[in-house]
Amino acid sequence: MKIILEGAPSRAELQDVAARHGVELVSVDSLADFVRELPEADALWTDPTVYDAERAAALKRDAGRLKWIQLKSMGFDIVKRYGAPGGVVVTNAGDAYAPFVAEHALALLLALFRRLPDALGQMAKHEWDPAIGAGMKTLDEAVVTIFGFGNIGREIAARLRPFGARIIAVNRAGTPQPLADETFSRDQLGEALKVSDALIVAAPLTESTRHAIGADELAALPRRAVVVNIARGEIIDAGALSAALKKGVIAGAGLDVTDPEPPPSDDPLWTCRNVVITPHVAVMGGELPSRRLAAIVERNLVRFMKGEELEHRVSLKD
Repeated sequence: MKIILEGAPSRAELQDVAARHGVELVSVDSLADFVRELPEADALWTDPTVYDAERAAALKRDAGRLKWIQLKSMGFDIVKRYGAPGGVVVTNAGDAYAPFVAEHALALLLALFRRLPDALGQMAKHEWDPAIGAGMKTLDEAVVTIFGFGNIGREIAARLRPFGARIIAVNRAGTPQPLADETFSRDQLGEALKVSDALIVAAPLTESTRHAIGADELAALPRRAVVVNIARGEIIDAGALSAALKKGVIAGAGLDVTDPEPPPSDDPLWTCRNVVITPHVAVMGGELPSRRLAAIVERNLVRFMKGEELEHRVSLKD
């Protein structure tokens, strides 16, 4: 059995996984290497940062033996965009990174609620003005709407509960969720936003979620509300978000993802005093994320070798 490994994240851990099971794992670092090794490969372990139109075309043209694509990410929108050969099973990282992304979401939310950007601005100027406390908010009894209640959304909810927040889950069909106080369908999103102190975007990027948060949705939020996005930048209409922040339609935003990434140097987001931006690093957490990913990939490798159904399969249909 031959597997192609592409992309730097978790490379050492995945090499160890292959070695434990006697699998030939070929690491490639260029498109030319990828194309050369592809015809004899049974599987591909790859990262969305390297998956592109040329690789997708090569897969459809030359991957005669390939039966499995394992993504090192929870997101799979890039594979949806460029496609994959029919009959190939695509799996993602499951819940490997969910705890770390959830912590990051909470960090951004607390930074906005406790006005840390203002405090850091004061600190840079050696100022001490307790008046910033007047605008601080607490999570206790705050209503937090989580748009997308999969692995990440549930981990966020689990971390919000000890703070005393009231949680509204928004999922495709409005299916009740044990960790949520209320659940709304996507069609009812506006109703949930009207009573929210915060909106956390945790949904996957699909055609139905692209720009799901636009001017109307932002306007539905109370002016005191903040928005946190740790999912994909394209889920929020970038122009509508900038306008809402500039006009005071919402109180602030915490963004680990943007559209585009990074924002242009002249993007007004960089200078908004009520915005916190981090460079798409919510999945980071020392060595643990790589170990969690490797464990998921190893379980799937064992299943693949036995001809069993793989975990964390994703559909490339919206």
